[in-house]
Amino acid sequence: MNWPISTASRAASRSARPRGELGGAADIWRYAAALARDLHGESYNTLGDGTLGVVLREAIGVVSIITPWNFPFLIVSQKLPFALAAGCTTVVKPSELTSGSTLVLGEILEAAGVPAGVVNIITGTGPDVGAIMTSHPDVDMVSFTGSTGIGKLTMTNAAQTLKKVSLELGGKNPQIVFPDANLDDFIDAAVFGAYFNAGECCNAGSRLIVHKEIAEDVIARIAAMSAKVKVGDPLDPETQVGAIITPQHLEKIVGYVSAASGNGATVSHGGAALDLGSGQFMSPTILSAVTPDMAVAREEVFGPVLSVLTFETTDEAIRIANSIDYGLSAGVWSRDFDTCLTVGRKVRAGTIWMNTFMDGASELPFGGYRQSGLGRELGRHAVEDYTETKTLNMHIGGRTGWWMPRS
Repeated sequence: MNWPISTASRAASRSARPRGELGGAADIWRYAAALARDLHGESYNTLGDGTLGVVLREAIGVVSIITPWNFPFLIVSQKLPFALAAGCTTVVKPSELTSGSTLVLGEILEAAGVPAGVVNIITGTGPDVGAIMTSHPDVDMVSFTGSTGIGKLTMTNAAQTLKKVSLELGGKNPQIVFPDANLDDFIDAAVFGAYFNAGECCNAGSRLIVHKEIAEDVIARIAAMSAKVKVGDPLDPETQVGAIITPQHLEKIVGYVSAASGNGATVSHGGAALDLGSGQFMSPTILSAVTPDMAVAREEVFGPVLSVLTFETTDEAIRIANSIDYGLSAGVWSRDFDTCLTVGRKVRAGTIWMNTFMDGASELPFGGYRQSGLGRELGRHAVEDYTETKTLNMHIGGRTGWWMPRS
């Protein structure tokens, strides 16, 4: 549920999200292919005259890869090429809502010469297919991206046979903005971070933690820019916020907004579903006067809803940022590098952006603290996650007997 793309790719993707997703995925495949040639073990020849130690990295075996619906091509590309680079065989289950692109990927891999049986793609629901993939004794590792609730169930299933598990789960990611920040840049990043992919992104910047001194101005400026965001047909290159995945999910998003409003939050922009003739759409929404105890400030809404909280001191901002169960990513905005570094080191999240948001690259690891998951994807160590370490302890020459020392 990550989108680790460069600033240039991100800008291009605003009007063409699927093309941007494919570009980011292609870069990951190239990067993983390079890592395949660099996978290596270790040797130790300083353990004594009669000992040589060699540490091998071997493919862990069969890997079950389960991916969600929100970035169906990109997320499988954060997993599958690294498993292949390590020498593993795989069983891949895309979401039953968005299986098509993964099936096309299978055709591409077959045409590229991947041997039969190395990549196996199965479609179906979690209960029918995913449960078997996470519990079957012949599976050695599970790599799952999805909700925290299903991630916990995946871990429970895998625990029955003590499989290795990699989980990339939910997020409720804060952007902390100080009065000395470049507000022009921040406003753009706040709108992008909240509404990108209709907010159906675990990396969404769905919490703004804004200094009280500038909060009123920030809310007004974000509302003004939000009014210009185009909602509509996802296939229209000019669309910035497309359809919500299902009617049931739209109902859930509207429910969060209604509950927050009922508990004292102010709807500063949007706040309702949109009737565009067909499909299900949610207006870009800003909730102000949000308090840290509200569900909309603590739980993953997974829609184009931005919650605005305020602070007065740096310690208070850090405390609010860390007050939830998630720890996937965060942003901090200030011209003072000391402020950025202080916040960056104290906020418990896997990625901290400083004066930017949702930028990334294949070289940079991605994953979360706490209930945002286990392990990291991407980066130069990603291939190693799909390996086991084996030690070869070799004795050279005659062995000294334990029962009777040799003369």
